[in-house]
Amino acid sequence: MRTLRRKIQLKDGVEVETLFTPHLFSYKDEKGLTLETGGDAVQVMETYADIYYLAAINAWELDGKGTAEDFPYTRGDFHEYAAINPKGFGKDVDFAVVALTGKTAKELVGQQEKSENSGTSEAPESKKKVFRWIGRLLKRSS
Repeated sequence: MRTLRRKIQLKDGVEVETLFTPHLFSYKDEKGLTLETGGDAVQVMETYADIYYLAAINAWELDGKGTAEDFPYTRGDFHEYAAINPKGFGKDVDFAVVALTGKTAKELVGQQEKSENSGTSEAPESKKKVFRWIGRLLKRSS
């Protein structure tokens, strides 16, 4: 069984619980987020910072700590978190992909390439390609 919860540390060592269920996407319109990306790695990472923000609101509300309006952290706190530790945040992105899809990013890209190449699976050329594909996947699922 995969886990859908992850604790992250925002500035000043403040731990925040996140919960990756489809319900997190219900907050995107309320928060004015589209979760769309042009596909470059920076835009995908920014989108995932937003997804972590929504996952934290999801945990906050579903765990009975308050409403989305009472959530004490800002979207900027999550973008700062992503920017301060890009390597660690990359692992967080991997976690989010598995939590939301049940598959690793490489598995998802392999599936996509297999269908695009009529059954011929090729390894992704770079991490950028993986992030671009994840960005397209997010655009379709939200």
